Amino acid sequence: MSLTEVDIDVLVVGSGPVGLAMACELLRHGVRCRIIDKAAEPVQTSRALGIQARSLEVFENMGVIDRVLAAGTKAKGVTIYDRDLVILRLSLQHIREKDSQYPFLLILPQSQTESILNDRLNELGGKVERSRELFDIRQENDAAIALVKAAETDSGDLEEIRARWLVGCDGASSQVRKVLAIPFEGTTAPEEWLLADVDLDWDRTRETTHGWFTRDGLLAVFPLPGGQWRLFAPAGVGDRQPVPQASVDVFQRLLVQYTGDTKTTISHPTWMSNFKVNYRMVRSYRQGQVFLAGDAAHIHSPFGGQGMNIGIQDAYNLAWKLALVLRGKARERLLDTYQEERLPIARYVLQGSQTATQGLLVTQNPVLRWLRDHLVIPLLQLDSIQRRLAQEASELNMNYRRSSLSRSDLQNRWMRDRLNWIRAPHAGDRVLPGDCLSYPAGDRTNLHRVFHGTESHLLLFLGLAPAEKEYAYLAKLASKVETLMSGCVKVHIVVSGSAKPTQLTWNGSILLDPQRELHTIYGIYQQSLYFIRPDGYIGLRSQPANEKQLLDYLNKVFI
Repeated sequence: MSLTEVDIDVLVVGSGPVGLAMACELLRHGVRCRIIDKAAEPVQTSRALGIQARSLEVFENMGVIDRVLAAGTKAKGVTIYDRDLVILRLSLQHIREKDSQYPFLLILPQSQTESILNDRLNELGGKVERSRELFDIRQENDAAIALVKAAETDSGDLEEIRARWLVGCDGASSQVRKVLAIPFEGTTAPEEWLLADVDLDWDRTRETTHGWFTRDGLLAVFPLPGGQWRLFAPAGVGDRQPVPQASVDVFQRLLVQYTGDTKTTISHPTWMSNFKVNYRMVRSYRQGQVFLAGDAAHIHSPFGGQGMNIGIQDAYNLAWKLALVLRGKARERLLDTYQEERLPIARYVLQGSQTATQGLLVTQNPVLRWLRDHLVIPLLQLDSIQRRLAQEASELNMNYRRSSLSRSDLQNRWMRDRLNWIRAPHAGDRVLPGDCLSYPAGDRTNLHRVFHGTESHLLLFLGLAPAEKEYAYLAKLASKVETLMSGCVKVHIVVSGSAKPTQLTWNGSILLDPQRELHTIYGIYQQSLYFIRPDGYIGLRSQPANEKQLLDYLNKVFI
């Protein structure tokens, strides 16, 4: 047996969407990393399908949004039927333009998502090392030492990879989690489901997904890019009957049984499978120098299309924190906020998914079915409820308000200002896009485009009627922060107007807000500040802008 010792900043185990997103983000932030996978080839089946609005925003900042949108199919909502009767339409169009540029669910097979992320990885100088299987992990002081062997061979050659950090993104059967003996606590639902990617010779719109509530559960149909459809169906058998294997004949029978449709023909299957739903998660996302992300840390029902998305956002949350620590720009305690912020979201999604799936979609309880049909469905017709559901499903309202990295301060006695501040995005919320003009070009842009890159950003608002001394105060504060935080924080002064004020001596980035859209969205009347983290979440907000509070906050996040 031979050993080779290699040093690297981060070793990523698993090259699914979460592992690829992690490796891409680490490389984009300038971190040396390797990514290994025991599979010899990428997945060829569709698997996870739905990419939510928040993940599309992440992909925009990662530089792959155009490729993702070009490859996917936009579903703008879901239509629920009872036989041929439409009983409910849920629309993602309730997501307003000021909330997100992506008011839809993008349907894209996992194989294509991985292909796009793999191309991005190669562009950034990375490469998936395939047929490399994790054998063991040991931890020594400030390193995780992974013992890796060539998968599916009898060779005794092992490579010892010494990494500062190791991130397990290797799915529900995570070898990283098993090697470290981390319990994956939860349950497996008793119901069995069937899925298939097939052709359907019907003329239903591809602009929404379709679903039928049945006695056995929900029959769901998703439009796939290229013209095929994904079918989800309950197996529809009693406790003592054998569960059929997914097949065209079985799905043809279930389609008639659940929808009454005797005309549509199912054909040309490209993937079929049986599966059960698990609800499981770990209690800790970290053990020493090792982190878990995605399905390695949490799994739940696929209905709602949340799993891959929250995994990608796990990676997006952790990567910038690892980068700052490895570059010596932040203390290691920053990494504690990964679990602090991401574990509650996984728990919330898992619990909501379990309640919705078992309490509404597959319930055999006649009382619950009656409540669903006569109380829940009528409530879901309300625009206010649909707007809330659209925000939930798109993951736009997931926030870190309770994080130790989130701080807010308002020192204003006027009730009007207080109410606007309360309605504005809070510390811990994702930043809203908000249109503005760049200076001096005057090009129309929005905050999401302004915040492209890997830096944090500081917005300094002059307010609606700034006093003479406030121009000098904010210009001095902007200069001080950029000098102090060189390479980590980009400062922008936001002007309520269509031209740079002559009193403003700042020569850095200026954003013009001629329609006062940014000031309105962010509840600004007087000079204020918003600090935006590299992952697009608000860390600190203050009205009026408070230099001491800002510097104290920066000292907490950075060295």
